[in-house]
Amino acid sequence: MSDDKKMNKITLVPVGGLANRMRAVAGAFNLAAQTGGALRVIWFRDWALRCPFGDLFRPMKYPNLTVKEANAIDLLTFGRPRLRNGFVPRLFQNCLFDKAIYEREMDSLIRDGFDFASWAKNANVYMATYLPFGTLDDKLYRLLFKPVESIEEVVENRRRSFSDYNVGIHIRRTDNLRSIEHSPIELFCEKMDEEIELHAGVKFYLASDSEKDKQWLMERYGDRIVSSSKEAARNSIGGMKDAVADLYTLASTQKIYGSFGSSFSEMAAQLGGQPLRILKK
Repeated sequence: MSDDKKMNKITLVPVGGLANRMRAVAGAFNLAAQTGGALRVIWFRDWALRCPFGDLFRPMKYPNLTVKEANAIDLLTFGRPRLRNGFVPRLFQNCLFDKAIYEREMDSLIRDGFDFASWAKNANVYMATYLPFGTLDDKLYRLLFKPVESIEEVVENRRRSFSDYNVGIHIRRTDNLRSIEHSPIELFCEKMDEEIELHAGVKFYLASDSEKDKQWLMERYGDRIVSSSKEAARNSIGGMKDAVADLYTLASTQKIYGSFGSSFSEMAAQLGGQPLRILKK
């Protein structure tokens, strides 16, 4: 093994949607800090998030941390080995890395209390995950992820419509079957009505990937609702930029009611450091 290979290096491919990727990056950053190593993040654009990292967040200016936008060659060398790519990347990864952990293994490893620091120490390792791992302080998310200026301006414009007391509402739909089943819109209405009883001037920041639910709630609650006028779409750069604006506007409220099984709800609360109530029937 060469001296270069003995250096502690972590290559991370964050998987899934926005909040899942943020959690994975934070976990790998924390692991690199624990082991005194360098972290390289390979950012792929796929069906779950079709947007470059740099269009959403400012550069992460930390020593030994780089974020690379994946190219065609990276698909072969750093892509997740799957049936659709004939598991070819695994051949490269067996040569490039000492060890590798893939997303299908992460859940059981975390449950079993796997020692990631010992595993990564003095090694050149590869990880692909959508899960947070290790002990993470919520402050880490606020330190690592700073939206680009254009998104910050959108957040600030939305906050101008806030009152003295604001409650975040995040209703997850589309492909999240658990949220659809366990967090029906009626539960949100109950909590919103309760908030109005307690706080006459309350406003709600509504983030949802369901235009139907957004329209229904806006008709019911009128100008108490503050929301994006754009249709939610993670398959476009504009749609993902608006999702980040939603995330950080939710984080600016005093309380969040979120959807069951949604990492987006959890991330908004972690970024803002405020209470989260997951609504579940």
